[in-house]
Amino acid sequence: MRNGMSKLRALIVDDEAPARLRLRELIEKDATVTVAGECSSGAEAVVTVSNVRPDLLFLDVQMPVMDGFRVLKELGSDRTPVTVFVTAYDRYALAAFEQHALDYLLKPFSDERFERALARAVSHIQAQRRDELASRVLAMINGASNRLAVKIGGRVILLKAEEIDWIEAAGVYVELHVGKKTYLHRVSLSELEGQLASARFVRIHRSTLVNLDRIRELAPRTHGEFSVMLTDGTELKLSRGYRHRLEEQLGQTF
Repeated sequence: MRNGMSKLRALIVDDEAPARLRLRELIEKDATVTVAGECSSGAEAVVTVSNVRPDLLFLDVQMPVMDGFRVLKELGSDRTPVTVFVTAYDRYALAAFEQHALDYLLKPFSDERFERALARAVSHIQAQRRDELASRVLAMINGASNRLAVKIGGRVILLKAEEIDWIEAAGVYVELHVGKKTYLHRVSLSELEGQLASARFVRIHRSTLVNLDRIRELAPRTHGEFSVMLTDGTELKLSRGYRHRLEEQLGQTF
């Protein structure tokens, strides 16, 4: 079994029994996949997918009453497994990929062509599983302590909150400024503010969080505004709307 992961479950949907049998025989040659069920109609497929929750769907396009495209529409994007369309008609190919099908098998197909499609689907699903597992692990680390787990390429860097000098919003990311290094982390500034509330971080601007222990001085600017000077010489703007937050943290007004 590849990568030590549990077997993937495949559901076969085709209104023709010989076609279902051929798919089953080909799937069963792969030790990483098991057949979780067979359906002879689109309506049956919708119910079975909801009940069985397969990882992979081999779906015939042209079936009586409810065709393959209607099946996917009924399922909705949140319940649709990775899908490989299987059909005798090439005219549906474009529509299949518009429905985000992973592959399109045109009957009659060779054993080799099926094996390539199955291998591609298995690799795709296993990659999804690894990404989901990594995301859960990162969420647990980030939610359980004042450490931030930051993904950089294929690595995960663990940063202690006290190592971070200041944080700046950058679209759907934030930039974590740690000494001379800057790390990009996918989280909103508001989420991070809540997580770091106990780690002596304070919001001084709608797009800036700063580590209180890094503040060296407050320099007055025009119209009652101040600049926040950090120990490394960085100068940040203190917004008047957030001034009271800093005063509360410092325990004095200015």
